[in-house]
Amino acid sequence: MEYIIEDANIVKNFKAFKTSSLHVKNNSIRFMKESIPSTRTMRMNLSPYVMTPGHVMVVDELPPMAFPQFKLYLTENYLRKGCTTLLSVFTIKKERELPEKLKEARARMLNSPIDYYFAVRIPLKKLTPSFIRQCKRYKIPAVFLEIEDESGLQSVPWGWIKDALFQFPITFIPCLKGKPPNSKAIMKRWKTNMRDQNLSHLPECPYDGQVLSLKILMLLGIYPTKGDLRVGGELNYNLYFYPEDRIIETIEDLDYDSHIPEVTVHRGSIVKAGEKIIFRPGFGNECTVTIPGHFLQ
Repeated sequence: MEYIIEDANIVKNFKAFKTSSLHVKNNSIRFMKESIPSTRTMRMNLSPYVMTPGHVMVVDELPPMAFPQFKLYLTENYLRKGCTTLLSVFTIKKERELPEKLKEARARMLNSPIDYYFAVRIPLKKLTPSFIRQCKRYKIPAVFLEIEDESGLQSVPWGWIKDALFQFPITFIPCLKGKPPNSKAIMKRWKTNMRDQNLSHLPECPYDGQVLSLKILMLLGIYPTKGDLRVGGELNYNLYFYPEDRIIETIEDLDYDSHIPEVTVHRGSIVKAGEKIIFRPGFGNECTVTIPGHFLQ
């Protein structure tokens, strides 16, 4: 199918708006211009809306569940909120569990209507160079590290870890186990260690259902495949009603917890239109990262 989207108020790079017209063919953006001269191609005017890329969100430790519960969980927590890509986190306790736990995580996502990447959580004390090499083999771009105390950060052989990351800089994400009383000291040590070793990392752990920022998407290597509307890219977007009572200057003015998109499109197919949500089992694809951080600004 071929058509033109006119006068779309597109949010670029999670920041300012840019009004553009998009030429769409076979569910892909062929080119984008400020305006496209008149042709016989069907047109759709979106000037009453704010257009954002489809959201990339975290789903943390999705448990095994029957299909009706799985459908309800993803519909209410992700599809309704404009999510078109998931970062699905699964947990292992030991390095040797990775292949089997990844297989189980894939099985749980077989009926996903949303595209997905995988990330893994492991206790900090189990972080080893050989584990990192396994993550590289399976193209896992992020490792969530369970941290119990400050001393654990000092016992990790960070130099060897850094060597194992060559050509695939995995991003490390801190997850405090429980609520340690010295959490501020732990996080301060975390940031210092990561800076000193020049390792890709996040300063804190994203929460379940969080819309990942452009910087995180770049660190993980998910951007620009996801989280962007670009020439040659997939047609994944959300439409929000443009508020008449105030001017939105940046994407930060859209609170995703309270603003629900009116329309969501995933790979050219309508997922949400008003209150109607279409759940397509198995429509989601497993995605992999080529080189994390390659497009980092």
